[in-house]
Amino acid sequence: MLAADPKRWGPDGWRKIVVCIVSDGRSKINQDTLKLIGLMGCYQDGLMRQYVGHRETSAHIFEVTSQVNFEGLPESGTDLVTPKNAKKPVIPMQLLFCLKEKNAKKINSHRWFFNAFSRSLKPNVCILLDVGTKPQPMSIYRLWRVFLNEQVGGACGEIAVEGSYLELANPIIAGQNFEYKMSNILDKPLESVAGYISVLPGAFSAYRWKALEGAPLDAYFMGEKLHDGEDVFAGNMYLAEDRILCFELVAKRNANWILRYEKNSQAITDAPDNFPEFIGQRRRWLNGSTFASLYAIGNARRILSSGQSIFRKLAMLLELAYNMCNFLFAFMSLANFYLAFHLLVEGFTQQMQNRNSTSVRFLPTEIGSPRTYLIVTGLLNILRPLYVLATLICFIASLGNKPSSIKNVFHIVIIIYGLCAMAMLVIIVVSTMAQMQIQKDAFQEMMRFDFKSFGEVVENKVMLTFASLVATYGVYFLSSFLYLEFYHPIFNILQYSFLLPTYVNVLQIYAYCNISDLSWGTKGATDAGGHGGAGGAGGANAGPKDELAGVNLLPANRFYEESQSYFTQLQSDMQKPEKSEKSKDGKEDNFKKFRLMWVMLWVFMNGALVGIILSPQTFGMTASFRQSYLNFLFFAVLIFSLIRFVFSLVYLLGHTVGVC
Repeated sequence: MLAADPKRWGPDGWRKIVVCIVSDGRSKINQDTLKLIGLMGCYQDGLMRQYVGHRETSAHIFEVTSQVNFEGLPESGTDLVTPKNAKKPVIPMQLLFCLKEKNAKKINSHRWFFNAFSRSLKPNVCILLDVGTKPQPMSIYRLWRVFLNEQVGGACGEIAVEGSYLELANPIIAGQNFEYKMSNILDKPLESVAGYISVLPGAFSAYRWKALEGAPLDAYFMGEKLHDGEDVFAGNMYLAEDRILCFELVAKRNANWILRYEKNSQAITDAPDNFPEFIGQRRRWLNGSTFASLYAIGNARRILSSGQSIFRKLAMLLELAYNMCNFLFAFMSLANFYLAFHLLVEGFTQQMQNRNSTSVRFLPTEIGSPRTYLIVTGLLNILRPLYVLATLICFIASLGNKPSSIKNVFHIVIIIYGLCAMAMLVIIVVSTMAQMQIQKDAFQEMMRFDFKSFGEVVENKVMLTFASLVATYGVYFLSSFLYLEFYHPIFNILQYSFLLPTYVNVLQIYAYCNISDLSWGTKGATDAGGHGGAGGAGGANAGPKDELAGVNLLPANRFYEESQSYFTQLQSDMQKPEKSEKSKDGKEDNFKKFRLMWVMLWVFMNGALVGIILSPQTFGMTASFRQSYLNFLFFAVLIFSLIRFVFSLVYLLGHTVGVC
């Protein structure tokens, strides 16, 4: 980072950088980590005390300027680099290590970082990096470079899924890789152009300290109290505390801070590789993002009192309106996805029964290939009730159960949904090809399209289907290729399509059915360890027992030698296969009344929509209402896709010339 821009940093640039490590709980920290930090000179056993007099210690703070670091990956071998064995000069690093006495969750760790350390150090830029997230070479520098624009208050880079090309072929990893990539290609650029990124991932993001001071941090740290309070809305909202901070930054009164996305700054993270862990993670993400988005939308008027320009205010308000539409579509996605599946199967069955289809060789018809027709019809007739059954099972399994305890049930549901997704894909391809043979002038009509013939397009099934494919898969491929990303649209899109009903149904059902669960996913005991009764550092029966008082304080040289020996042993252990650990139970469900009302509203609205579309006459609607609603859905998807693609292209062009 210093070598990339030596003129800006100066000869003693290392003095302008402080690396701060905050560990959430003395009893929770990995002992290997302590040994490695000890090798860097920033920790030593025997220095800590659990009590000072009768007052309990909140945190143990160590600081040093170290010239010791590590090179290489743990799995392939890591070298300890010191000034004695280094092949090139070792740049000193100012290291600050804060070991909290108790496990008090992520927001509390951020309180230590921002309110305790940043308030004293007054940094220009604060870069946040989660444990397990690995920034790629030059990524931290590129993220910092964004702040050369004085208006930027926060920025983030790309979060990529860790793994080799072979590992990324695993369906669950491939699905997440495709999802992450498309979010970084279509969603983040759109938001960056508007100046308001709805979430800067806490795993790898950066903020300008001047922008954070005051109202944004005050609102952010309210989550410590509200998260465990009686307000379930606020509790879920602060499961996505990063989103709250982002909104507070751009809405800061009389300020004009903007948020930026830097596509060339990348960090990789280990995504869940099993469905129970994946479902549990997305429960927190979905519930947090849902209520944080509603909070931002409900406070949209605060954008008007910010110091943003009139055009920036308009762009941000339009983005919030866009987010509101996305929320409504996501809220009704349970019904819309089933309707798409049901009507596709119904339309394909009718197409097989159509007399005009007998001329299509690859389409099974009752007259042309009766045996194949009966098999295909039978399979399709089984898939529809199976889809409904899988949805009912998912609801039942999600109420009061942890994914790890009933993982086989979720596996069955996911397989059923995957088969339905593959059936939908095959039906779309086959029916489109069949319709093109029946309606041979369809493409010529497409080429002659103008707004005068708009009504004909709505009635032309081939044109609608083709436009739908272009609006989804076409945008995926084209935008990915423009960003020079070739792997995921070719090798991951099939796995993502297989898991698409899981994203829509399983994740959302489990999240909403556990909306009363405010756990963070990584749970730990709030105590730092077993606390004794009488006896301690203050003398016999003078106060609580200090379990750290008996730790021997070794001479610094001897402690370093023991840590170096431990590091050598740790290298060989890190290269051994990992053993799976049993997941721990989360906290007991609360706020059941709110959960009941939320799920009832959600199920009622989605169920009512399915009923109205499948049987419009029962609800006093005309028979044409179904087609009108489907046309509305089609054009909504088309418009949203075009918006994402256009702004993604604007960002790409702007980034090339250094504007976005």
